[in-house]
Amino acid sequence: MTTDPGPLSEAIADAPAPTEFPRVPAQTRVPADAVRNVRVGRHGLYDARRTLMAYEVLFHSGAKDQGDRATSQVIASTFGTFGVDRIAGSRPVFIHLTRAFLTGIIPIPVEPAGVVIEISATMMMDAELLAGVEQLRSDGYRLALIEYRGQSEASGLLDLVDYVKIDVPAHPGWQLAELAAQVTGRGRDLIAGGIEDAPTFDRARELGFGLFQGPLLEKPKVLERRTLTPTQLVCVRLLRELADPDLDIVRLEPTVGSDPGLALRLLRTANSAASGTSGQVSSLRQALVIIGPRRLRSWVVLILIEGPSSASPADGLWKVLARAGTCRLLAPQEAGDLAFTVGLLSGAAELLGASPRTVAEAAGVTGDVRDALVSGLGGAGVALHAVLAHERDDDEGVAASGMSLHAVSHAYLESLSESLRLVEEISGAADE
Repeated sequence: MTTDPGPLSEAIADAPAPTEFPRVPAQTRVPADAVRNVRVGRHGLYDARRTLMAYEVLFHSGAKDQGDRATSQVIASTFGTFGVDRIAGSRPVFIHLTRAFLTGIIPIPVEPAGVVIEISATMMMDAELLAGVEQLRSDGYRLALIEYRGQSEASGLLDLVDYVKIDVPAHPGWQLAELAAQVTGRGRDLIAGGIEDAPTFDRARELGFGLFQGPLLEKPKVLERRTLTPTQLVCVRLLRELADPDLDIVRLEPTVGSDPGLALRLLRTANSAASGTSGQVSSLRQALVIIGPRRLRSWVVLILIEGPSSASPADGLWKVLARAGTCRLLAPQEAGDLAFTVGLLSGAAELLGASPRTVAEAAGVTGDVRDALVSGLGGAGVALHAVLAHERDDDEGVAASGMSLHAVSHAYLESLSESLRLVEEISGAADE
């Protein structure tokens, strides 16, 4: 069933009495491009004992685009959709970046911990690229030179990187030995690519290679997950607000909350082990503070490059924000931020067609959030129960929560009005 925000706006203006608040049907149509299946490739790297040590993440799509957009999709999928902990556990993640990321034209939205940036030796080497790579190293990122065949123009990078990857089958024995000696002589660790059989593995090991990758050890695997696509207009609005040097980042919570896809990415990022807060984040507001304006700006830029995505948040997503806002108003004051996040995750689960438990586990939130979302425990859980009953037009369900129908209706109307105002404001940005 489709719900048109227009008549609801009129109902807000004309509501004659506290007991005659409009009810919103629970079923909401979501744009086809707001929910999609995301895929990312994963290929293990093993040591000489054939123990899994790290993963390389790969672009996976039917498209042939391997440029900035493809790289943005890999980063977004690895760190935002799946969460790096779920892809690699505590192991490092190797990820290939294009020149725009390496030189700082496009900001990298993830922290250095657990990340190894791959740099192609076939890339044009100049002062701008070397300066960018030096800055990444200074920022704490580990670096790997890949596709190395002894190119003289890439020699300047040998002193900056931590790893050098060579495709072993592509070189005759004498040449491979020379390359290995050159790299180990500079104190860099060697990665052997293209390991297809035991003799190739043994030869690389004897030459001093420390990490190995190829069909003998593991074939690339594709991971897939259903996700909400962040909306372009919300990101454009956020970029405008983030341009304010005096911005208090917690003021962005309603805007970010109006886009469940973006909110879920930020919760996963803030809750990752790499950020040092695994399992400690209990609200979207707390996640925003942890991520900070600079990293948030990087995520927004990445999403705009990643596109296309849903053009407007108006179709259905406004209801999620109304639910979250009502939960905040109904919960005890000290649990308001937690309740907002619980309502947001509940709406995201509905849009995704997933169970609340699955969404809570994917977001990596604290036990308090999970218990409220899944079992209705605590002040936030009771508030969510009441709001969901109100949306179903279930007066007995509202009463069972211990809250009055009037209080729940009044809070929902207030939040609905605010969510519609915000959606209208964001959508209006497209015409500016």
